Amino acid sequence: MSKLSRTKGHAFERWTAIALRVVFPSARRHLEYQDGECHGFDIANTGVYRVQCKRGKKYASVSAIKEVEADELFGEVPVLVTKGDNERVLAVIPFEEFVDLLKHKYAPPY
Repeated sequence: MSKLSRTKGHAFERWTAIALRVVFPSARRHLEYQDGECHGFDIANTGVYRVQCKRGKKYASVSAIKEVEADELFGEVPVLVTKGDNERVLAVIPFEEFVDLLKHKYAPPY
Protein backbone atom coordinates (compact mmCIF):
# COMPACT_ATOMS: atom_id res chain seq x y z
CA MET A 1 0.00 0.00 0.00
CA SER A 2 1.42 3.36 -0.97
CA LYS A 3 1.54 6.37 1.30
CA LEU A 4 -1.02 8.10 -0.93
CA SER A 5 -3.44 5.16 -0.59
CA ARG A 6 -3.02 5.14 3.19
CA THR A 7 -3.61 8.88 3.35
CA LYS A 8 -6.71 8.53 1.16
CA GLY A 9 -8.03 5.79 3.46
CA HIS A 10 -7.39 7.75 6.65
CA ALA A 11 -9.07 10.84 5.20
CA PHE A 12 -12.11 8.70 4.31
CA GLU A 13 -12.21 7.32 7.86
CA ARG A 14 -12.18 10.88 9.24
CA TRP A 15 -14.92 11.92 6.78
CA THR A 16 -17.05 8.90 7.79
CA ALA A 17 -16.62 9.60 11.51
CA ILE A 18 -17.67 13.23 11.02
CA ALA A 19 -20.68 12.18 8.91
CA LEU A 20 -21.79 9.70 11.60
CA ARG A 21 -21.70 12.37 14.33
CA VAL A 22 -25.23 13.33 13.30
CA VAL A 23 -26.31 10.14 15.07
CA PHE A 24 -23.26 9.34 17.21
CA PRO A 25 -21.82 12.68 18.47
CA SER A 26 -18.60 11.12 19.79
CA ALA A 27 -17.80 9.03 16.68
CA ARG A 28 -14.09 9.10 15.86
CA ARG A 29 -11.45 7.08 14.05
CA HIS A 30 -10.58 3.92 15.94
CA LEU A 31 -6.80 3.89 15.98
CA GLU A 32 -6.60 0.13 16.43
CA TYR A 33 -2.88 -0.19 15.83
CA GLN A 34 -2.07 2.47 18.41
CA ASP A 35 -4.21 1.13 21.25
CA GLY A 36 -3.49 -2.56 20.63
CA GLU A 37 -7.10 -3.52 19.86
CA CYS A 38 -7.41 -5.02 16.39
CA HIS A 39 -11.08 -5.82 15.89
CA GLY A 40 -11.43 -4.91 12.23
CA PHE A 41 -13.43 -1.71 12.61
CA ASP A 42 -12.30 1.82 11.83
CA ILE A 43 -14.85 4.04 13.59
CA ALA A 44 -15.32 4.00 17.38
CA ASN A 45 -18.28 5.15 19.49
CA THR A 46 -20.99 4.06 17.06
CA GLY A 47 -23.20 2.04 19.37
CA VAL A 48 -23.71 -1.55 18.22
CA TYR A 49 -22.43 -0.79 14.71
CA ARG A 50 -18.86 -1.87 13.90
CA VAL A 51 -17.89 0.29 10.93
CA GLN A 52 -15.13 -0.71 8.50
CA CYS A 53 -14.16 1.92 5.89
CA LYS A 54 -12.73 1.10 2.47
CA ARG A 55 -11.73 3.79 -0.03
CA GLY A 56 -10.16 3.04 -3.38
CA LYS A 57 -10.30 3.47 -7.11
CA LYS A 58 -13.30 1.11 -7.14
CA TYR A 59 -15.81 0.05 -4.51
CA ALA A 60 -14.50 -2.53 -2.07
CA SER A 61 -15.79 -6.07 -2.41
CA VAL A 62 -18.79 -6.82 -0.23
CA SER A 63 -16.74 -9.64 1.30
CA ALA A 64 -14.64 -6.96 3.08
CA ILE A 65 -17.41 -6.90 5.70
CA LYS A 66 -15.95 -10.19 6.95
CA GLU A 67 -12.98 -8.24 8.34
CA VAL A 68 -15.21 -6.74 11.02
CA GLU A 69 -15.33 -8.66 14.27
CA ALA A 70 -18.90 -8.19 15.47
CA ASP A 71 -20.37 -10.28 18.28
CA GLU A 72 -23.96 -11.02 17.32
CA LEU A 73 -24.68 -12.30 20.85
CA PHE A 74 -24.19 -8.74 22.08
CA GLY A 75 -26.17 -7.27 19.18
CA GLU A 76 -23.13 -5.90 17.35
CA VAL A 77 -23.66 -5.27 13.63
CA PRO A 78 -20.87 -5.23 11.03
CA VAL A 79 -21.04 -2.34 8.55
CA LEU A 80 -18.89 -1.75 5.49
CA VAL A 81 -18.69 1.85 4.25
CA THR A 82 -17.03 2.04 0.84
CA LYS A 83 -16.36 4.63 -1.84
CA GLY A 84 -14.81 4.42 -5.27
CA ASP A 85 -13.32 7.37 -7.13
CA ASN A 86 -16.11 9.61 -8.47
CA GLU A 87 -18.74 7.33 -6.89
CA ARG A 88 -21.30 7.71 -4.10
CA VAL A 89 -20.54 6.42 -0.63
CA LEU A 90 -22.26 3.08 0.03
CA ALA A 91 -22.97 1.24 3.27
CA VAL A 92 -23.27 -2.54 3.32
CA ILE A 93 -25.10 -4.19 6.23
CA PRO A 94 -26.50 -7.68 6.82
CA PHE A 95 -29.99 -8.06 5.29
CA GLU A 96 -31.62 -8.86 8.65
CA GLU A 97 -30.37 -5.55 10.04
CA PHE A 98 -31.69 -3.73 6.96
CA VAL A 99 -35.16 -5.23 7.56
CA ASP A 100 -35.00 -4.22 11.25
CA LEU A 101 -34.15 -0.63 10.26
CA LEU A 102 -37.09 -0.59 7.83
CA LYS A 103 -39.42 -1.92 10.54
CA HIS A 104 -38.42 0.92 12.86
CA LYS A 105 -38.98 3.48 10.14
CA TYR A 106 -42.13 2.19 8.41
CA ALA A 107 -43.94 -0.27 10.70
CA PRO A 108 -47.25 1.07 12.01
CA PRO A 109 -47.14 2.05 15.68
CA TYR A 110 -49.03 -0.13 18.14
